[in-house]
Amino acid sequence: MNRKEILAYITGKNVYTEEQKRLLYAIDKAREDLKNAVGYFELVNDPRLVDYAIYMEEAAKAKYAYLLNEAKKSNLKVISSDILKEVKVG
Repeated sequence: MNRKEILAYITGKNVYTEEQKRLLYAIDKAREDLKNAVGYFELVNDPRLVDYAIYMEEAAKAKYAYLLNEAKKSNLKVISSDILKEVKVG
């Protein structure tokens, strides 16, 4: 089972409000964007593209940190036992 299916399973249980679901999806997207930015940085050779890759990575880190802070402020918690059960079944 992939990450998107797990996230859909978790948010589909009606434990979360619509705003919390949007935040969970935004955090997942930000994590993916950060992973892609790091991968891009590792691939580029041109100094101008290296600067751009650094900018992309820093922007992705800032967005991810912001969203995690928003989740913390809203007291959003994901029940890991639900994730583990779904992974084991899938």
